Amino acid sequence: MDFKNKVVLISGATGGMGEEIATLLSKEGCRLALFARREEKLAEITKKLSEYKTQCVYKKCDVKNKDDIRDAVSLTYKQYERIDIAILIAGILVPNPIQRFDSSLIKETIDVNFMSNIYFLEYLLPIMKKQRSGIIAAASTLPDKRGVAGWGAYGASKAALSLFMESLRAEVQQRYGISIITIKPGSVETPMIEGKYRPGALQPEEAAKIIVNGIRKRQKIIEFPLMQVLLTKIENLFPVWMYDKLPLDMQKAEGYPTVEEEYELKT
Repeated sequence: MDFKNKVVLISGATGGMGEEIATLLSKEGCRLALFARREEKLAEITKKLSEYKTQCVYKKCDVKNKDDIRDAVSLTYKQYERIDIAILIAGILVPNPIQRFDSSLIKETIDVNFMSNIYFLEYLLPIMKKQRSGIIAAASTLPDKRGVAGWGAYGASKAALSLFMESLRAEVQQRYGISIITIKPGSVETPMIEGKYRPGALQPEEAAKIIVNGIRKRQKIIEFPLMQVLLTKIENLFPVWMYDKLPLDMQKAEGYPTVEEEYELKT
């Protein structure tokens, strides 16, 4: 696929992968619409992209806020009169330690990692259905098949997204010519995993290249890095009794916060 003049909406555009994706697509001649919470950073990125004579609009967008998402899609459509590609990268990685079980942490993770994508789909699909074309690529995670100790909220939010995207994929392609792509990154050196040791983590530039090339080829699932993909597929084959014997520290990984037990009854 030739990216030249394609209109691309990117959420989470100020994060490591989002910014790098925007830079690559700028060099490809895309027209961009960038959204994230940090407005100053959006302005900085847009100024940098102007070196490539890129058409670019941006707006602050908190993906927990459905109205912000509606406004983001509306701004993009009003500016360019179409949306060819949406790359939904925004997400959070928040531990939910069992020592202090807090449903508010889980709700926030579900709101950002899952519901924000549902809101984007609600506003993007009518535009792309009318066009009879479009690509929606959303970032899930590589280990989306099994629960990981200490990261249940993150895993559940991403597993829900993977399943939902899969449920849409065949129908929107056959009915409207819209491509659904699920991005499944392993470890990428972004602010999201700062302070957490992840062996084999890719740099954001490498991850962005894989994502852009995958979208160019309209891959249904983009997963990386290769070694983590292979290890995850092997782990998914473990029977329950074997999976439950995996060391908890290995699952949580280095950098997981130490939390004191809380025994107060919440009644």
